This record gives sequence, structure tokens and C-alpha cells, in this order.
Amino acid sequence: MSSLNNIAYTVEKDKLVYDMKHPIDATAVQVAIESCANGVLKRGQLLDFDNDAYSIHSESGTPSAIVARDATYTSDDTEVVVAVYTSGSFRASEVISDPEITIADIEGLRSKGIYLK
Repeated sequence: MSSLNNIAYTVEKDKLVYDMKHPIDATAVQVAIESCANGVLKRGQLLDFDNDAYSIHSESGTPSAIVARDATYTSDDTEVVVAVYTSGSFRASEVISDPEITIADIEGLRSKGIYLK
């Protein structure tokens, strides 16, 4: 009977997801990796979609998705499958991007159903 009083799980506040006002959609995509070292695509990383391929956001890129879960890759990898958010409301301060996100990036994401707040 005492096992009924044990904590079954804990709820942790999600820092990336802002609210549920807009539906959150997710999928898995292949991301092109241009690195000669092991690495991680972190949750919140902004991804571009250009030339029929996803890649880490760059200054000349078109932002299209946000990484939903950390994804590791090795120095031998040229592509990695990553879970991404394709729509929803997200906290801008938790989105990872280098270069910094511009107003044009925010408007482009909004047209795709990704809202940064």
C-alpha cells in the first residue's frame, strides 16, 4: 500500500515551448553536417531549409524548423536524422542561432507557423 504514495513522475517546465496557443507539429528530418569533429545539435537549434536540404542556420539561410531533441553526430557523419518542430509557439530566448535571429527570420518562421515570443 505504501507504493501508492510514491512519486510516479515529475513535471518539468519546458523552457523552449512558450505556450499551446498554436498547434505544435513535429517530424524527423535529415540534416546535412559540415564538421570534422563530433558534435551535438542541441534542442532549440534553428535549422534552415535550402536547396532541398536541412542545415544549421546561417546568415544566408531560410529558417524552417527548430530541433526538438538533442542529436549527436560523429566526425564521419555527413547527415544526421533529427526530431524537429515545424510549428508552434516558442520562447525566442531559448532558440539557438549563430548568427543572431533577424526580424526577417522571425517573419519567415511566422509564415511557416513557428511563432517566437
